[in-house]
Amino acid sequence: MPSMVWLRSDGGDVAHPVLVTARQRAGAVTWQLPYELQARLLFELERTLCPDDTAAAGAGDAAACEGADERSAFSLHVSTACAAPLRVQLRVSRPDVWRLPFAAAVSVYASQAAPRVAHYEFAPEQRSVRVVASSASGACALLSVQNYSCPIAQTLADAATVGQRLTMVHSGAVEVMRREFPRGFFVVALVFPTDEPCRDAPRDDDDWLWGDAVLRSEPPRDVADHAAKDFSIAVGVALTRAQYALAAGATLLLFLSFYVLFGALVLAQRWPPFARHVRPRAVLAPREPAGSPSGAEAEAQAPGARRRRGSNDTYDSCDDSNSDEEYSAEPAERAAPTEHTAPTEHTAPTEHTAPTSQATPAVDAATSERTAPAPAPLTDSQGPFGLPAAPRLAELARRPTRTLRARSDRYLHTLYTVAVFYALPVVQFVIAFQIFLNVSGSLDYCYYNFLCAHRVGALSDFNHVVSNLGYLLLGALFMLQVRRRRRRRKRTPRHRDYGIPAHYGLLSALGAGMMVVAVLSASYHVCPNRLNFQFDTAFMYVLAVLIMVKIYQSRHPDINARAHATFGVLAALIATVVWGVLGGGRAFWGVFTAAHVFTFLLLSLHIYYFGQFRLEKESLALAASELRKGARPAYRARLALLVLGNALNWLLAGFGLLRQSGDFAGHMLMVLLGNALLYMLFYLGMKLAHGERLRWYAWALLGGAAAAWAPALYFFNAGSSDWSTTPALSRHRNHECRVAQFYDNHDLWHMLSAVALYLSFSALLTWDDGLSAVKRTEIPVF
Repeated sequence: MPSMVWLRSDGGDVAHPVLVTARQRAGAVTWQLPYELQARLLFELERTLCPDDTAAAGAGDAAACEGADERSAFSLHVSTACAAPLRVQLRVSRPDVWRLPFAAAVSVYASQAAPRVAHYEFAPEQRSVRVVASSASGACALLSVQNYSCPIAQTLADAATVGQRLTMVHSGAVEVMRREFPRGFFVVALVFPTDEPCRDAPRDDDDWLWGDAVLRSEPPRDVADHAAKDFSIAVGVALTRAQYALAAGATLLLFLSFYVLFGALVLAQRWPPFARHVRPRAVLAPREPAGSPSGAEAEAQAPGARRRRGSNDTYDSCDDSNSDEEYSAEPAERAAPTEHTAPTEHTAPTEHTAPTSQATPAVDAATSERTAPAPAPLTDSQGPFGLPAAPRLAELARRPTRTLRARSDRYLHTLYTVAVFYALPVVQFVIAFQIFLNVSGSLDYCYYNFLCAHRVGALSDFNHVVSNLGYLLLGALFMLQVRRRRRRRKRTPRHRDYGIPAHYGLLSALGAGMMVVAVLSASYHVCPNRLNFQFDTAFMYVLAVLIMVKIYQSRHPDINARAHATFGVLAALIATVVWGVLGGGRAFWGVFTAAHVFTFLLLSLHIYYFGQFRLEKESLALAASELRKGARPAYRARLALLVLGNALNWLLAGFGLLRQSGDFAGHMLMVLLGNALLYMLFYLGMKLAHGERLRWYAWALLGGAAAAWAPALYFFNAGSSDWSTTPALSRHRNHECRVAQFYDNHDLWHMLSAVALYLSFSALLTWDDGLSAVKRTEIPVF
């Protein structure tokens, strides 16, 4: 057991200090009194001398110290250059606590003048242990884990350069690996003279720039009041390799079970009793006569076919795009009307094929699937922009199927491009962060849940990385479902006058977005901090926006947003989030709140008038004239949605302005997810209000999604760290593992939200299946 030396001087100054040199077998160390600690002078100190066996660690001769007295011999040499007489007091004692027991807490008392040192030696079977320190005191402290060697760093300046360290107020923890400290380690508890390193308190002197930079004045040195703190230190068990394998394997099996279930359902469709309950109720396209052209040939050979540069027969106000492969048949006034006769029993559990006869001309399959039919006559207009009074899907789905498919696929291709260029630098960046953390030893750079962070190799927080596996596997499974449905639709094409237009590219983008979320979230959790926060949320924004775009596209195929415009808006959102987190303040929150409210009002007008409203003088005049008339609104359902949406966004904007949280990224995610959830509930409610029935499996998916979202959001709000505050305060939210001694609240959010997103996307894929045999002229738009 080593000795502790306490020294006190009643005189001297920084220029002429008292120098005390301690010589012992392990080496020599020198102290001075008084000494300066962050602009404060201390006239007393207490230090723990090195144990003798630490000398063997440097010399490599373990046998040299065997049999030596535990309490080593040492000598003290005191000298000073001060001419005035002074008195130095000295006391030598043994530490109350030296060896840390395993799985038992010990209490130590430390102050800024007297740090405390304790030692732990690994048992032969131990590969790693977790050191946990707690305190009821609110003083700021530094917990340092150092190699078992001499000298022991017992000042704040020295401890900031060796071993592993972290700041703490009430709790702190660190996992220590045997391979890094083969002979055991020291735990050193030090107390800061101020709370600034832990609480990021502002400087009291408002004129520091004038005093330091202009007048070059030195800050006053005050005699310090001794800050002190009680610690409870415990060394606990860390997980074994078997526990790692069990937890990771169980996670993998959990998400692979969804693949097994999907395969079982696919095979069950071959069983006639089950197939009757899931068989599509759709109207198939007429059979293609032999020798007829198909695909692009039919479109190219259609009379009057031309490259689209402008259009008067759709409500698409963005027809000036020259990047779409769009063709159309003759204009409305020149096209001959075409009518198809088909069965009207929408509940028959079979797929129908529209018959042909002499009274009804045969319909070419390629033309039926890929060429737009003649526009149905518009209903009487009751408002500006020539809009119909009761719009139906047929009036907003006049684009050729090939055009809608190309637009939808462009979402997937754009997402791939953005993901590659975004994810590659992210991975490089976080790898550099992890290397820097391992080399520097400072655990304040990364905001882990240190009470439930399990190391594997170079990764300091393996569990928060592997828990993102659900996004990857379930996103791939959803893309597989979409691909299977798309291939089935290609083998047995549907009649283009029935059902909701398919948007498989956009649906596949949702699945691909989940997979990108897995990569980016795992990258973020390698070293979560204030500099890479956007990695965790960027593609969550993408998913929330794509959900709203998909729902809107179902009933507005012709006037939906283009992929490049959607991702341009997302880029602006991410830039705003970065600004809000790194430079947010009262001015930013005021500007953002005003922009939030104004943007949603403008978007509401655009949605209400089916994309015909623009921020122009004529559009504003027409909208204002309708408002002045005070007439009954033409589209009450749309108005109800927009009123609810504006109320929600005004509440969120006001909440953000009043709170002004440092986590602006979380606020933006709450806004986008709130709007996506509201739109899903509105769409479902309007389907039921219009008498549209969901298939039983769509109800099952919605119920499962709701059951997964509820606990997922709870665990998300519970959290386990907070990068918007200081590392020491973030540790207040650290907690023990919740499941299998491996996963915490945020891990459960990862897994449950992955399941919830998958089930939600599957519901979006299937909840309009009941309309497959309903003519588009009978499907309402809302």
